[in-house]
Amino acid sequence: MGTWHIDPECESALINLNDRLCSFERATSREYTLILVPHNKDEKIHISQSGKPIPIDLGSQLSETTIGPEEILAIAMQSRNSS
Repeated sequence: MGTWHIDPECESALINLNDRLCSFERATSREYTLILVPHNKDEKIHISQSGKPIPIDLGSQLSETTIGPEEILAIAMQSRNSS
């Protein structure tokens, strides 16, 4: 099992996507936040900024309530503002 995805091919695709995002940001001199929210409960939410994954632990939050895109974006914004 991968770090971000249960399927090794999807894991590789996420790594490539982050690499491409990083290259795009270098070429444009801009920074972006990528948020992938899976529809399946057996997959993890993936957030990366500047082509680097942001480690998040939503395990306890997900078991108690449904976390929506707004909360995920707030986590990403908090990480961006603290760097």
